[in-house]
Amino acid sequence: MLGRARIFFALLCLTSPAAAWSGDVFDSYLQAGQWSTGADDNATGESLPIQLVETIIRRYCEAPNDPDTSDNMGIFALTIGAANWGISGASGLPADPNRRQWQSTTGADAGKHIMAYAIGGVGISHGDVGDLHKFLLRIADREEVPHEQRVAIRKLAREVKYRGHAIDSAVVYDEVRAAGVCRSPKFDRDLNGELFNHRPQTAQASYCVARANNAIGPDDWRVFRTAVRQALRRREDQEWLLRFWLDKYWKVSLDRVRNGPGYIEEVIVNSRIRNSSPAVAARAIAPVGWSADARIEHELRAYGAWKPDTLRRRKGTMLRPVVLYRHISTKLRSVGVACP
Repeated sequence: MLGRARIFFALLCLTSPAAAWSGDVFDSYLQAGQWSTGADDNATGESLPIQLVETIIRRYCEAPNDPDTSDNMGIFALTIGAANWGISGASGLPADPNRRQWQSTTGADAGKHIMAYAIGGVGISHGDVGDLHKFLLRIADREEVPHEQRVAIRKLAREVKYRGHAIDSAVVYDEVRAAGVCRSPKFDRDLNGELFNHRPQTAQASYCVARANNAIGPDDWRVFRTAVRQALRRREDQEWLLRFWLDKYWKVSLDRVRNGPGYIEEVIVNSRIRNSSPAVAARAIAPVGWSADARIEHELRAYGAWKPDTLRRRKGTMLRPVVLYRHISTKLRSVGVACP
C-alpha cells in the first residue's frame, strides 16, 4: 500500500508547481467545459479529469494559505459541487454520494455550463439578478459591441423594471427569457445572422405567466442572446465570471467558516449554500470545535430547513467534492503531505 502511495505522490509531483487559477488550472477548466471561441450553449457531459482534481488538492495541501491554491479549490467546488460536472478517469474512487458512478449529470437543460445563456442563467454559475446586471453593464461598456446592441443591453440593465427589484439594480434572467420563449416572433439566428445552436426553447404556460414583463419582448431576448453569447466566447469574460463567483461566494465562505478540522470541507458546502442564499449560509456555519462530519451535517440541516426539496435534489452533488477531498487528502497524508 505504501509503495502505491509513493507512486501516486510522485506522479502528482510531475505536474507544474502551484500557479494562479487563471493559468494551467483555468486552461484545464475551459477544456473540460468544452469551451472555445466558437462554442455555443450545447455542451453536455462536462467532467474534470481526476488528475486535475488531484493536482488542485495537492497544491492546496502544500500551501493552504496561498490565494491561488484556494481559488483552485473554488473552481473544483463550483464545477463538481454545484454545476453537476462529473469526474473522468474515476476508477479506484470511493462510492459516489450522487449514485452516478462519478458521471456528469449535465445536459442541454441540466447542470451548469461555461457557455450557458439559453436556460437557467448566464455562464458556469447561472448568473442572474444582481450578478447578471453587472455582467450586462460590462458588455454595454464595450466599444467593439455595435452601438445598437449596447443601447439595447443597457436598456435591459438600467431601464427595465423587474419584479421585486428597483430599476438599475437587477436583471431577472427568466423575465428576459420569457419575453422571447413565450412570445412571437421567434428568432433562430442572432443579429449577425449566426444560428443559435442551443436546444430549441419551450416553456409551460405557468412559467410564461409568472415571468411575464410587458416592458420587454422577443427582440430583447434576441439581442440578449447575441451579446451574451459573444461575451461568453471571450476568455477574459470567462475569467471575469469565474472571478466574480469566487469573490462573491467562495471567498466569503473561506473567511467566515471557522478554522479547525473539516474547515475546507465545510467551506465547499457553505459556498454552495451561499450561492443560493447568503442568509442561509450564514446560519449554516457550524460552531467552534465541532467535528468535520458534524460540521457538514449542520450545514445540510440548515439548507434543508430552508428548502427541503432542494436539499434532497442537491445533497449528493454537494457532497461529491467533500468525498473527493477526503479520499485524496488521506492518500497525500500517507506520504507525508500535511493536508488540513
